[in-house]
Amino acid sequence: MRSAPHRAAALIAAAAVCGGALAGCSSPSNSEDTRSVTVVGTGKVTGVPDTLSATIGVEAQADDVSAAINEASEKIAKITESVTAAGVDKKDVQTQQVSINPRYSSPGSGGGTSSISGYEASNTISVKVRDLTKASKLLGDAVTAGGNNTRLSGVSFAVDDNSALMRNAREAAFADARARADQYARLSGDKLGKALMITESNSADSSPSPTYKSARDMAVAPIPIEPGEQTLNYSVTVRFALT
Repeated sequence: MRSAPHRAAALIAAAAVCGGALAGCSSPSNSEDTRSVTVVGTGKVTGVPDTLSATIGVEAQADDVSAAINEASEKIAKITESVTAAGVDKKDVQTQQVSINPRYSSPGSGGGTSSISGYEASNTISVKVRDLTKASKLLGDAVTAGGNNTRLSGVSFAVDDNSALMRNAREAAFADARARADQYARLSGDKLGKALMITESNSADSSPSPTYKSARDMAVAPIPIEPGEQTLNYSVTVRFALT
């Protein structure tokens, strides 16, 4: 039989172990255990584009490399001079591609191999027009300056500073998310608490842009353009606490 002092020491040790276990059980639950509702809100705003971007290039063919690249360079220089004279800032004109490739002759009816018969050079620039009232005439004059081998493509419109549109779209998307979450909270007999998590995504949509192939396919008079509207869509996923 244990003595009284021994029994007292055992009881004290057992109480200490139990106390430790209770302390572990009483730790607060983490945020994952918080009752919540997760919803997706959407916001959509539209704006009128105020800038136009276009890709303008020229092609030149000649019997030797130097003649081909020199002709392409001269034509693209005339186009650059034309658009800058129309008011485009030099910083808004950027070289996109310069290339030169050999052209091959076809083998004769008697067989044989093809051989280099000349060279084709191309030079392409991108142009950003910030005054849309000048865009139609500017594009027409650029094509005229480059001649028949001018290529015009990649015409697109954009809102140069869309920060205000983005703010409005975010506000609309979050308001939509809160309204949805509040409805679910009321349906479940709860109240809507604070936002616990927010994740957003956005995209800009615009009408398909026209593509022009060459000066022979269009009049070199002012080219009709319509900027239309640009739509900015925002989607936000929000997890709200329920109280």
